[in-house]
Amino acid sequence: MIAILGSETKILFLRARDPPSAAYTTLSKMVAPGFSETSKTITFLKAKMTSYYSDHRSRLNSEARSYGEDYINNNG
Repeated sequence: MIAILGSETKILFLRARDPPSAAYTTLSKMVAPGFSETSKTITFLKAKMTSYYSDHRSRLNSEARSYGEDYINNNG
């Protein structure tokens, strides 16, 4: 379930840089059907998605900065 959530979060990240919180809820309910929005499982999955999203955003920013610095250094 967590692996699927990680993959789906990557896809969501590529589609939307700042999705609404309803997107987290909807995706969590798709990954874990049968749980209510207020259940501990859905709350945990939404927290994991937020963490994954922050990690993806941080890596993208770091890599873009690194590529930019390399370009400036190489093309002076």
